[in-house]
Amino acid sequence: MKPRAFTLIELLVVIAIIAILAAILFPVFAQAREQARTIACLSNMKQIGTCVHMYAQDYDELFPMGTYGGNVQGRNWEVNPYQPAPGADCAVGVTTGAGWVGFNPGDGGAALGACSYGPQFYRALMSVQLFPYLKNKQVWYCPSDKTRRFSDANVAAGRESYFWFPNWVYNVDNTATPGRYSDGQFRYLGAGGAAIGENTEWVSERTLFAEYGMLGWDGQDAFNNTQKNGNSNHSRGYNIIYFDGHAKLVPWGNKWKSTPMTGWPQASRPL
Repeated sequence: MKPRAFTLIELLVVIAIIAILAAILFPVFAQAREQARTIACLSNMKQIGTCVHMYAQDYDELFPMGTYGGNVQGRNWEVNPYQPAPGADCAVGVTTGAGWVGFNPGDGGAALGACSYGPQFYRALMSVQLFPYLKNKQVWYCPSDKTRRFSDANVAAGRESYFWFPNWVYNVDNTATPGRYSDGQFRYLGAGGAAIGENTEWVSERTLFAEYGMLGWDGQDAFNNTQKNGNSNHSRGYNIIYFDGHAKLVPWGNKWKSTPMTGWPQASRPL
């Protein structure tokens, strides 16, 4: 007996079912992949934070300062890894600490120049100060970073994914734009040029490293939720490693609650 073949209608029904299942499952797979990347990114930051504390144990409880001047001229302030050229940040006296100008960190790039701000800061962290503890430079790259991938060229140029951010305009001592927290208090985190280390306040709340999306003009809560954009690594928020070493994903909508605050514009800060 000759076997019965599928009719055209039956084939179309099967194809339609497969298409429906694909439409349902593909977004789920994409979300699962992004969740895995977010976790991997968080793990990277946790490893970097652990190495910062290992460094501090060997250097009088002080954190590494990149190419800044250590306990003479530290960096209790942000250093933007996404800024292609330091520009004005070097024009205001942000100069390289003694002993760093002309030093070659052995990362395949040129010798260090006279400005500490920007990629040069991260070259010193990646290849000199934290490398003995971390050993793996790929950890400096978030799997979800759309603009920075692990490569010899990016390592040599100091282009990496994570953002040194222990202090900013709302929390620096003597700031003209202080932000008030929900407990009614201000949190002053010291001068921008001070050395920082283990001995600080608010260690469980204070940011050490963050990532793309945490500045007030980036992400799904940019400009106080008025100009949302895709300037971020993750869809749900951004990862932070804190001074005490713990790390977590911070959901959108918390920039005025962080220490330091990272919201924008300044006029929208809580008073």
